[in-house]
Amino acid sequence: MLNHKLWKKEDRIPRLAILGVFFGFLFLVLITRLYRLQILEGAANQEEFMSSIMKTQRLAGSRGNIYDRNGNLLASNRLSYDITLEDSQNYRSNKERQRSLNGIAYQLIRLVQDENKLNTILPISVDEQGNYEFTEDGWKLSRFKADFYGKSTVDELTEEQKAGTAEELMKKICSREKYLIENTYTEEEQDQYGLPHTLTPKEILQIANIRYGLSLNSYRKYLPYLVASDVSEETMVAVLEKKRSLPGADIQEGSIRVYYGGDSLSSILGYTGPISADELEAGNREGTVYTNQSTLGKGGIEKSMEDRLRGQDGMEQFYTDVVGNRKSDPEITSEPKSGNDIYLTIDMDLQNAVYQMLEQQIAGILLANMSESKRADMPKASDASQIRISSDEVYFALIKNHVIDTGRLQEADATDLEKAVYERFMNKKEQVFREFSDSFDVSGSGYDSLSSEVKGYYDYLLDTVRKKKILSDKSGDWDREEKSFRQYLSECIANGWIDLNQVDSTEKYMTLENSRRLTEEMILNSLKKDSGFDLLIFQTMLTEGTLSGEDVEKLLYEQGILSKEDPDYALLSNGQLNAWQFIRKKIKNLEITPAQLALNPCSGSAVVVSPKDGQVLACVSYPGYDNNRLANQMDTDYYQKLAADLSLPLFNRATSQLTAPGSTFKPITVIAGLNEGAISTDTSIVCTGVFDKVQPPLRCWKRSGHGPILSSADALKNSCNVYLSEITYRLGTGEDGVFSEEKGLDKLREYAGLMDLDKKTGIEIGEAEPHVTDRFAIPSSIGQGTHNYTTTQIARYTSTLANHGNSYDLSMIDKVTDSDGNMIQSFKPVLQSNVSIPDYIWNDVAKGMNELVKTNATLKDLKVNAAGKTGTAEESKTRPNHGLFIGYAPFEDPQIAVTVRVANGYSSGNVVGVGKEIFNYYFHLEDPANILTGTASGVSNNLRTD
Repeated sequence: MLNHKLWKKEDRIPRLAILGVFFGFLFLVLITRLYRLQILEGAANQEEFMSSIMKTQRLAGSRGNIYDRNGNLLASNRLSYDITLEDSQNYRSNKERQRSLNGIAYQLIRLVQDENKLNTILPISVDEQGNYEFTEDGWKLSRFKADFYGKSTVDELTEEQKAGTAEELMKKICSREKYLIENTYTEEEQDQYGLPHTLTPKEILQIANIRYGLSLNSYRKYLPYLVASDVSEETMVAVLEKKRSLPGADIQEGSIRVYYGGDSLSSILGYTGPISADELEAGNREGTVYTNQSTLGKGGIEKSMEDRLRGQDGMEQFYTDVVGNRKSDPEITSEPKSGNDIYLTIDMDLQNAVYQMLEQQIAGILLANMSESKRADMPKASDASQIRISSDEVYFALIKNHVIDTGRLQEADATDLEKAVYERFMNKKEQVFREFSDSFDVSGSGYDSLSSEVKGYYDYLLDTVRKKKILSDKSGDWDREEKSFRQYLSECIANGWIDLNQVDSTEKYMTLENSRRLTEEMILNSLKKDSGFDLLIFQTMLTEGTLSGEDVEKLLYEQGILSKEDPDYALLSNGQLNAWQFIRKKIKNLEITPAQLALNPCSGSAVVVSPKDGQVLACVSYPGYDNNRLANQMDTDYYQKLAADLSLPLFNRATSQLTAPGSTFKPITVIAGLNEGAISTDTSIVCTGVFDKVQPPLRCWKRSGHGPILSSADALKNSCNVYLSEITYRLGTGEDGVFSEEKGLDKLREYAGLMDLDKKTGIEIGEAEPHVTDRFAIPSSIGQGTHNYTTTQIARYTSTLANHGNSYDLSMIDKVTDSDGNMIQSFKPVLQSNVSIPDYIWNDVAKGMNELVKTNATLKDLKVNAAGKTGTAEESKTRPNHGLFIGYAPFEDPQIAVTVRVANGYSSGNVVGVGKEIFNYYFHLEDPANILTGTASGVSNNLRTD
């Protein structure tokens, strides 16, 4: 080992020199290399780097078309231009990233000319006052909150998160921790990021939607977020021109779902829309490859046949520069595939015709039951058939169902009439609250002397405070004879039944008196902001005349519901047409529709079936909606209007509404009686107008009685309640001569089951569960009791009557083909059951139904031999009865079986006309122009045969 002390100084210097030279050489090589890369070859290297960013893009497979049975196109796709955005840039700081993305989002929003084209992900909207509110509730809202807070299940949400308002959620979204969306920006920020000086609440929400959508794609940056769909060509060009200043933004070609069937087919076809988080999770769990850019069916055939209609996405790869400009031609790594085409059994022309028939008939029923008198001047109806619609109810319906937009009355650009009506409304509102608060100390006889108007306000108030959980469910009812409302509030506070946490107070401790006073103030203040309470005030104004029917009618013109080019506008203005004549004329001409009024009746359904195989030729639910406005990127304003519509256009009346079948059930009772030997075809019974072998007695619809009913067919022809009750009484009577309610019910249930009324029909668009009666044997024999069936379920039963025992599953699907028209699957009839009943029984029932048609005032001149049965189903003493009709034709060889129901249509006599028109239209017995007149049908409330 060398001793370092032996080294000489002169020996160490050359060695350090050698090391210095060596490192100097290496440094020179590095400098030379850098010079070559950055100076001599810099441009080429930069171009090579900028072209080396590979992107992968989804190529959406086109959705299959939908056709009717005759090849008429019902749903297809058209080319659209979509704006997309990627978060693909690198930023020096989080603040720069947030500002940049917010600026890009804002500029894209400005370029989109129609705000309805913007993609909406957040279930939040902004009202006219700039307040945020949720557009969803219940499970959907909770599921969104769970996703927003990063919870896998709703149960993981804290109570604070569950109770969070839309305003609170928007604060979190706009916070520094999230997307840093601020109200105002400096001049420097405006110049650097393209942001305005001030953002409106609506613009903030629109930016928040884009930022939240981008965050959902953060785990796959190559997948762009859909900012807007189906933008105009001008917008498309503008985005492409500004791509360099909008890094990450691009235009993609997409497809828009288009529907051609009109309102009548919306309940059948449904619509498509962007996939939700739950649908994405469920679809991928089942093995279907979806992305959060996917579109899928949201209802009807679009949803039930999703697996057939959905196209298969492809993928392409290409290289871009750092701002997203393509630097190479795309290479398709997997080809997109088109979905299959669906052919329905539905006849589009018949479907549209039946829809118009229903609307015409319902308008006619309304006109027949409208009275020019006000409700306060009309006597109380003795039964459901005597219910009439007052003039003030007709006018109020236009306000209550939001046909007239009361919000516009207070806008800055309101017309003189709108301003005048609003001023009267505010004066009335102030008067109401003065009278209302003055009455808080009134009880007993003093309360009894209050106007019915003020009493109605109290009913609304109590209902509201309970709904808002201000008043506990433990609180007892308010005894208005014993104590005033003020005393009642004090009692509730003393017992802890009032949630004082909702009371706005700075006091830590409050006396009972202060608590009661503050609670009163809170209740009154909440009512002042309550739109439902505002409706009560408008209703009062119509009742007392401070708002006239003519005012309401003129508002229809002021707000564009009716055109001022209408000649009736001048006639109304100069007094040549009074208000009542005017509104009747508009309803008769369907310029004001039953759906807009949402009175009783306002809805109906009809199903036409081929009894030979169960194919559905028409399945109509009135009212319908425009599914083009819900498909693709939903028109949220339109959807909210539909959701608030009191006529429930989104509710499929044909497949989902359950009511009693009324006398249309009577053929089953006759079949049971004949097959069980309780009666024979020639059994005779005398109808006195009441069946009194049970208590309470059951009256026949013909109060004076039918006299002798000579046969079972005669009983069906006359729809005799007493005869049908006698059948069930005999079915339920044992050998000891004692009637058993349960035994009678068992027989009715057995034969209803034989007709498959205890099962869903198999129709492909979803259906409510039927309910066969389980109480009240005698009323059940005439279709009352607790029977509850959809129109489709009654339609299958009607088809079984027509073909004498073959119960087919109902089907709307005829066949499935590929995009080239090659057959993939043909749907064959599914025989659910064959009812083994002797032919003479089928023939006897058919005979009775045939005789009904020949003697019915509406049907007797029908030019095709048919069978039918009418039905009136009683549901409530305060609402009109439901009207039903079933029938089939031709009698000898049935081609169609028809079922019609008008909810709250008063009686079958008002509904049988639709059945007649369907027969006339289908068999070309009348000129369609005479059937589809575009005006209300004439009806008579005296027509009742059941």
